[in-house]
Amino acid sequence: MSLIEMTQRRLERCAELLCANRNKSMPVELGKSLYELDENTVVFSKAHYLLDSVSSSYTSSVAKVELDLDTNMWMLFVPNEEDRWIPYPFLARSADLTAIMREIEKDPKSYFW
Repeated sequence: MSLIEMTQRRLERCAELLCANRNKSMPVELGKSLYELDENTVVFSKAHYLLDSVSSSYTSSVAKVELDLDTNMWMLFVPNEEDRWIPYPFLARSADLTAIMREIEKDPKSYFW
C-alpha cells in the first residue's frame, strides 16, 4: 500500500468517525452530518430535514479538508456566501489531521454545524 493510499484511508476513517460521532449525539431534526470523499479531499455537509420528514429536504456544504501534497499540510476550508471555498479563519492549515477533524467535530466557534 502506497503512502497516498494510506493517507486516503486515514482521511476516510477520520471522516467516517466524525460523522458517526456527530450523528449519534444529534437529533435528526438538527441535521445529519455527511461526507463525500475524493482524492486527498473530503467535503462535509449537513442534511436538513423538515420536522415531519424522514428524507432530507436539502444539504449544505460546511467544510472541506484537503491535503496539500507540496507541503504535506492539511488545509481546512469553509464556504463563503457565494459557495466558494475560503480558508477557515481559526485553523486554516495543520500537519495534524486529528486537530483539523477535532475542530470540525467540536465546532468551538459555531462555524460549521
